[in-house]
Amino acid sequence: MTRRSSPPACLSQDYRAAGILDLYRKNGNFEKIKAIVKGDLFAGEPGPLLRWYKEHERSVYDRIGGVMAFKDYVTMKLTGTIATDLNCWGGSFMLNMDRFTNSEELMNLYGIEELIPCLPRLAESPSEIIGHVTKEAAEDTGLAEGTPVAAGMMDILACLVGAGAAGPGVYTVIAGSWAINQTHSDRIFPDLSFNMPYLFKGQYLNVSSTGASGSNYEWFTRELGDRAKHEGGNRGISYFKVLDELIDSVPIDQAKVLFCPFMAQPSIHELAKADFLNIDLSTTYAELCYAVAEGVAFIHRYHIELLKAHGLPLEEVRLTGGIARSETWKRIFANVLQVPIIGAECEETGALGAAIAAGLGAGIYRDYDDAFARAVKTKDRVLPDPETKAVYDRRYEEWSKVNEILKQYWDWKKNR
Repeated sequence: MTRRSSPPACLSQDYRAAGILDLYRKNGNFEKIKAIVKGDLFAGEPGPLLRWYKEHERSVYDRIGGVMAFKDYVTMKLTGTIATDLNCWGGSFMLNMDRFTNSEELMNLYGIEELIPCLPRLAESPSEIIGHVTKEAAEDTGLAEGTPVAAGMMDILACLVGAGAAGPGVYTVIAGSWAINQTHSDRIFPDLSFNMPYLFKGQYLNVSSTGASGSNYEWFTRELGDRAKHEGGNRGISYFKVLDELIDSVPIDQAKVLFCPFMAQPSIHELAKADFLNIDLSTTYAELCYAVAEGVAFIHRYHIELLKAHGLPLEEVRLTGGIARSETWKRIFANVLQVPIIGAECEETGALGAAIAAGLGAGIYRDYDDAFARAVKTKDRVLPDPETKAVYDRRYEEWSKVNEILKQYWDWKKNR
């Protein structure tokens, strides 16, 4: 990129192309795009971002030789092949979801038709071998020349695979940078955040999400975590352990502070921002810590209720992401959602999921069931306490009411 103020990459929370979405709405392309990709288009997707480069960084745009996701750049460097998989391309809103193909119509609607020759080859499954490690890549990496390279998948499906969450009635919740909540079915629900190709033909990954989950906690610990860090240093323990203790110290039936966890877009409103409410002179640091944890759990509940409203059954949650390392957070999630929470022994479930796909492509596993049995290990279930249900239902109702009121403020602000 040419401007020093610009980051060296485009991440999913990069919202520089928000104005491009306004353009699509004005010219009527927004709904047409959504009808093709079967999801809720947002500014951090490749189409709007590439259009932004066309409008604002033309010298970069004109040098583009291939359009791909980060993982596909890695496989290109390993194999020399520009390819991706259907799941990742569908989740990138670059796929015709009716035909599972690249789409000239979609590229025209995005206004980036010059890049049609730059689109990747599409692998039908994450385990498909799309190339082999070249001699040059072998010299650079230490990998054996000729090692097969699988297409892989989007990180959120990789987390599902790494958590072994392919069974019926199982949701995968990723409490990481994003608030990802997903399951799978044989149906597309256009009002959800994403519908993308799943592991098997005729099935879809159904996703409801917003752009911030654990990132709210990351902000809190960075900007307001000095007290916990100081105490942790004095006691010789992790400050996350201190924060867990503070969260545990707050009686939920006496909690009054609410936290709206909207640190990043896309969110429940295009102008949504995070907020603390009900703070007064008696509010303690522990109550703020607790409110953040509860607020993050509430945004996941919000999305899970949207999935359940479509008749997608929920019996248990496989929780992944950094938050899943905390027993305190898992207990809050179990009580807020009133379902068992199960974590994976592997901390990097997405990496494990990608490795499983590669193992399938290399013939190490017969199928996904074989891979789950041999590679996925889970922790003990954290069961919900039914006595907390009434309290959390009341708290969630209040939290939801606050957000409805805030939407009115954000609408006012947008229309000023």
